[in-house]
Order: sequence, then structure tokens, then C-alpha cells
Amino acid sequence: CSCLGWADVRWPSSGPSSRDARRGRHSPRLRAPTLSTTSLRTQAPVILMILRVRTPSGGTLKLRVEPSLAFDAFLTQAAAEAGLPSAACSLSLNRKESLSPAPGTPLSQVGLAGGDLLYLLSSEPGSGGAATAAPPPAAAAPVA
Repeated sequence: CSCLGWADVRWPSSGPSSRDARRGRHSPRLRAPTLSTTSLRTQAPVILMILRVRTPSGGTLKLRVEPSLAFDAFLTQAAAEAGLPSAACSLSLNRKESLSPAPGTPLSQVGLAGGDLLYLLSSEPGSGGAATAAPPPAAAAPVA
């Protein structure tokens, strides 16, 4: 039979076999490529958080940002995504009080966390923002 038997099969080993050692040969070892742990330690993983922004038109934007991003840069990005000028916009957590941290303050220091819902308020006419909305109509006086 021309089949190979178990004795003819070469199994991978951790070093040279005794037969190879007797003959003065060393079989090359195959190794899987390894990742350098030093390169992994030098580069910190980038952690992104997702912040949801409710636009004046009622849509919701999901923005992936780094926690170290400055608040004013995030406001500019959110306004641009909504198609509004950033100078006429502000962000709020409750639709009433605008957040106003110092320029350059990172989002993580403002107290924002991943998944937070922010409201984009606009003072631009016709944007439908909460800051420009007309007050609700007064109740009509009863007619006697």
C-alpha cells in the first residue's frame, strides 16, 4: 500500500528531534507572528463617546467624539451637522439653561458622558429652535 503510516507522519515539535540532532541537522521552527507589546503600550486606545443632539427641527444627531474634545469645538460640529451657524447656537441639557463652560474646556470636564442627550438651541430666525419659539398663546378670556 502506498499510504503513509503513523510512523511516517512528522508532527511539529518544539525543537529538533533526536534523529535530526544525531544527523547534525536542525529543522526550522515555525512561529506565528507576535505583536510587540511595547508598541501596544505606547499608543493609548482611542475611546469615543456617542452624544445625541436634538436639533431645532426635531431630528436627532448621533455624534462620536473624544471626551478630550473642547466643548466649543463640539458645539461647532453639532451646529454644522444641523446646518446652522455655530455663532447663533447653544447646547442645553434641559432645553432651558444653556451650557456655557470656559472656552477650551473638554467635554469630560463639563460633565457629559456617553449617551447624553443635548438640545441644540438656536437664536436664528426660522430655525424652529426653542430659543426663538414664540410664547404659547394666552388662554382666551371667557365671554359672558
